[in-house]
Amino acid sequence: MKRQNVRTLSLIICTFTYLLVGAAVFDALESDFEMREKEQLEAEEKRLQGKYNISEDDYRKLETIIMEAEPHRAGVQWKFAGSFYFAITVITTIGESAVYTPWRFNCVTALRTTPVSK
Repeated sequence: MKRQNVRTLSLIICTFTYLLVGAAVFDALESDFEMREKEQLEAEEKRLQGKYNISEDDYRKLETIIMEAEPHRAGVQWKFAGSFYFAITVITTIGESAVYTPWRFNCVTALRTTPVSK
């Protein structure tokens, strides 16, 4: 196997390993909270159905109507200003970022390690 192919394969493996570790960390941190929140919402749903004597089907219809109406409560999202902001974020987040030349790395390291006295 060529040296370039080995490098490419190792980069792919490292990237997937990084993604798997990140997914495991997010799952460990967020899944318990999300499950508790889901249980609380289901309990609140049952409480509201009992309080207002709403059938399951009617509750689902009401829930769908509310969820469809929610994005429009704050007004129209895609005005020109919002669209322009979105276009800027797309342009600024695509491409290379945080390119550290040796000079820049030395400046950052020097700033971090310089003692500050009174």
